[in-house]
Amino acid sequence: MAPRRTPRPAAALALAAGLLALSACSADGRAPDPEASRSMPEATFVFANAAAAPTLDPATTSTVETSRIAAQMLEGLVRADPSTGEPVPALATSWERSADGRSYTFELRDGVRFHDGTALDAAAVCANFERWESHAADGARSSFATVFRTATGGSLYGACTVESDSSVELSLTSARTPVLRALTQPAFGIASPAALAAGTQGSHPVGTGPFRFESGDGTRLVLSANPDYWGELGDIGALEFRTVPEPELRYVALRLGQVDGYDQVGLDSFAPLAREGVQVFQRDPYSVSYLGINQNVAPLDDPDVRAAIASAVDRGAIVREHYPDGTRVADQFLPARFAMDGTDLQVPAYNPQRAKELLEASSYDGEPLRFYYPRNTSRTYMQEPEKIYADIAAQLVRAGFVIEPVPVDWSDGYVQQVQDPDGDHALHLLGWNGGYRDPDYFMGALFGAPDGEFAIDDPSLFGAVDRAAALPDGEERSRAYASINDRLSRVLPAVPLAHPISAVAVGGSVTAFPLTSTGYEDFNQVRLAPAP
Repeated sequence: MAPRRTPRPAAALALAAGLLALSACSADGRAPDPEASRSMPEATFVFANAAAAPTLDPATTSTVETSRIAAQMLEGLVRADPSTGEPVPALATSWERSADGRSYTFELRDGVRFHDGTALDAAAVCANFERWESHAADGARSSFATVFRTATGGSLYGACTVESDSSVELSLTSARTPVLRALTQPAFGIASPAALAAGTQGSHPVGTGPFRFESGDGTRLVLSANPDYWGELGDIGALEFRTVPEPELRYVALRLGQVDGYDQVGLDSFAPLAREGVQVFQRDPYSVSYLGINQNVAPLDDPDVRAAIASAVDRGAIVREHYPDGTRVADQFLPARFAMDGTDLQVPAYNPQRAKELLEASSYDGEPLRFYYPRNTSRTYMQEPEKIYADIAAQLVRAGFVIEPVPVDWSDGYVQQVQDPDGDHALHLLGWNGGYRDPDYFMGALFGAPDGEFAIDDPSLFGAVDRAAALPDGEERSRAYASINDRLSRVLPAVPLAHPISAVAVGGSVTAFPLTSTGYEDFNQVRLAPAP
């Protein structure tokens, strides 16, 4: 492994440069000449994640850590513009949408090879789509299943057709506005068909990206720069992702030079980092945290009980005490950047007396409510889940609820447990982090179909979410999502808590860091100061 760069303080101009997202292509959008000689980068960069990646296959999970790691190895047909979030060329250099919106034809980039040496072609692209569709048909919860869902339980996915070696057509059963944006997610990274056939995608992804797998797993993983990459390699020759669950230990590791950057800066670390002149980049709010309510558990199917829960929770205090400055109290599930706020929101304000009155008039009879919360993790949407649980549980007890705590280590499948349709979770803490720039990413994933998390049985709601996704961008679509926000505030499948900011801290050797709101940063765009 190449020697690490010696950290040193960055100049003010370097700090400003760190706020810019750098393009992997030249100014005119063309990739570097693959025939031109290039020198391989030698620096090693170590980045600390707040949790282990449960798998390295982004098609099977929506966790930030899996997506962040996979994005270095796998590339999609399109990627998100760092400024606008709109799709721009990646493995596809261009595409055409049919007049009826039911098909997209992509022209593939020439000369691209997978890390195993096989060539990218249309057949490889279709092999990936067929795999994703097969998993969704088996009932797997995945990005593909969410994006290509229909309100009736069918699929929007029609077919992937090889038009030529360099041209592929994606057919849909009906038009859906977010589809192209959705393809910017790491979940739609194209993998080598040989690797897919070998069944190693979860432990050893083989893509076309700027980094290739060397060793390790989701806890500690080493990647190396791909010498045959079609685009820009950047400054990092060896990239290591290391899991450090405790925010205090991530801070210490950075200050001791054991890591070069880390995600999820802890609340107590902001001030020390500022005093020490460490670069800290804050993401704009693009996630939502919530208190989930499982209506399969009686008496949570009673609207008065759910309203009592919402009235008992002091969301303002939760945000003030457990989130970084700039975090917004949530009264709906869409972040403010979409500007699709409800016009008649009815999430009850904090009113403990009203909570007691509602509870007394409800069907609740003192049953213990099993309240699940995650341990040993920091999430983009929830830095301190144990402390947030303690405050919310105390507020609910004061209102008259009986709470049974159920702590679960994040790494022990916490998400799967609180999304299990046969689970006994009554209440739970969770959230959702934006993965692409469209409101359907939030509404479709959370409320677009029946699931075991909230146990909503409301076909008309699912239909409304489905129809909003199909509308073209514009005023009508904005009104549709505002109406859904209003509706959810009355139904209360969950109590929205916060739209948080999150932050990344980097060492002095970093002169530019391509921060994104999704957390899927491209590490070949990290810029490092020259070694002394």
